[in-house]
Amino acid sequence: MDELTVHITKKGLRFRGLDLVGKDRELLLALSDPAYMISGLTNKMLRERLSDTSFGSGRTDKQLSAKISRHLRLLRSHGIIRKLPRQNRYQVTVKGMRLTNALNALLAASIENILKIAA
Repeated sequence: MDELTVHITKKGLRFRGLDLVGKDRELLLALSDPAYMISGLTNKMLRERLSDTSFGSGRTDKQLSAKISRHLRLLRSHGIIRKLPRQNRYQVTVKGMRLTNALNALLAASIENILKIAA
């Protein structure tokens, strides 16, 4: 996860690191939906899923679409998703599946369980 939290440069463009438990959390949790693993995901699917969360609250449909487009580009640059050829669809990569599974486990873990494992 360390490599995802630092900025990267690709083709002369700088992309910020991901904030896994902060502002990018809701988007990453939305990617962990098994329906997206099978059919892929689109901007519209994510817009419908995130419109009632804090990620999309207070934004018009057009503003939310633009925000999701920017985040899709960020996720592509980090290798979390890949674009399917000749489609406006994205597929979660193996790296993305590992990340979302680890993030779900991290958020579901309780302090007591973590202390038992550490002891």
